[in-house]
Amino acid sequence: MLDAVGRIVTASGIEGIRVREIAAEAGLSPGAVLYHFPVHGELLYAVHVDTVRRYVEGRTAAAETPGADPVQRLLAVLCAGVPPWANEHVIRLLYEMHGLARRSDRHAELLTELWRDERRLYADVIRTGVEAGVFETAGAPEEVAAGLLALEDGLVLHLVSHNRELGSDRVVAIYAGIAAQQLNCPRIVDAARRLRVERSAPEAGAAES
Repeated sequence: MLDAVGRIVTASGIEGIRVREIAAEAGLSPGAVLYHFPVHGELLYAVHVDTVRRYVEGRTAAAETPGADPVQRLLAVLCAGVPPWANEHVIRLLYEMHGLARRSDRHAELLTELWRDERRLYADVIRTGVEAGVFETAGAPEEVAAGLLALEDGLVLHLVSHNRELGSDRVVAIYAGIAAQQLNCPRIVDAARRLRVERSAPEAGAAES
């Protein structure tokens, strides 16, 4: 049922949610939907919780890639949030659900928790890189992490919104260039270039078709 709601929200937005539509998409009766979630808001909240959980789990797994050095880990965390390497359906759903944070404290708290988890992942990678002598930072790892996370969020939002100036490769290239400056590590740019060639990432529009 949660997956069915997610598909509807991704395709039609929050306003497209109707009990009969959910039931049809999930292969259930309208009564079954109402039995499990008699309150419409509870169903949307459950979808938001589940989506955040899946997204954080995927990014955490990317950060823990065995044998990866700090540069490789940094790019792995990035790509875990950039389609087509990341699940575009999940990312689109997150952006749709986050709109509820403007009207709901519970949804705002989920958004805050997601930010904290993602910032922690970046900060851990940066801290490890500084300790290894690979990165250098002018500020605390948490502050640099927050800046890189904000950069990623902005770029990915434009990517999934079909900004014709941005494809997946371009997002990675822009991010790598700024991260290399922030962390005083030119290797990031070279590693990102190799990564794009190895993975042969299609443009976002091509990945959707």
